[in-house]
Amino acid sequence: MQEILSKKDIGDRIKDLRAINGHSQSLIAEVLNLSRSNYSQIELGNQYPTFHTLHKLARYYGKTYHWLIHGEEEEHSAAGCETANQIIQELEQTLKQFSSAVDKLAKELDLLKEKVH
Repeated sequence: MQEILSKKDIGDRIKDLRAINGHSQSLIAEVLNLSRSNYSQIELGNQYPTFHTLHKLARYYGKTYHWLIHGEEEEHSAAGCETANQIIQELEQTLKQFSSAVDKLAKELDLLKEKVH
């Protein structure tokens, strides 16, 4: 079942971030390129912020989009971490093979240079 997003909760989180950082509504509205009135309506929970607004707020405060909406960080599944680790291992192996091939080519070039001179 999908959770219902509360405009009030999102607005409260955004307001709390602003207050904690000691910023005025006018300043944040300017950063977001919104009117102060429009920004105020978001904090009051009378309207949802747009994706663009949430993205700018997340970057400005160093938070995630997910945190602004839900109030918690996304949980990364163990399967996702295992997949990432597997990809990293495969990349490391590929880089080792590539490095070995480059070394071989360098030696062959040196041999060719010696034959030319």
